[in-house]
Amino acid sequence: MPFNPNPNRILHNHKIKCIDYLLLSILENPGQSQRFHTRRLHLWQHGTEDHHSGGTNIAYFNNRKYYRDILFTDVSPQTVKYYSYYGDQLKSKHSQIHLTPVGFDRANKLRIKLDLPEISWDSAGHHLSCKMPEPVVQ
Repeated sequence: MPFNPNPNRILHNHKIKCIDYLLLSILENPGQSQRFHTRRLHLWQHGTEDHHSGGTNIAYFNNRKYYRDILFTDVSPQTVKYYSYYGDQLKSKHSQIHLTPVGFDRANKLRIKLDLPEISWDSAGHHLSCKMPEPVVQ
């Protein structure tokens, strides 16, 4: 399949953007790694496996101005030390990407547009949607 520079693709007879496909992937597979979602995006875009092991399209996960921590966030514990230009820092061993409430609403609106059933916040597997037990008052 030849490369198509147009960032819009067809899904269920509707044109959607790559970021929308990522949001759908994160909504349907919460807690998976960035690499998992970029591999799915590349397969959907080009019809072939990503020979960069999911490194293609990683810019969506690095862009804090428009996407990261606005539409989705990484909730994995940052326990691995590494050295960078800014000194010693911590990173996670394996990312766990979840949608934020804004990203969740955008993904559900897209599901409605595609004639797919809406997913409720409680069943989405988000770490903030878990019901915490009521505190015991003595």
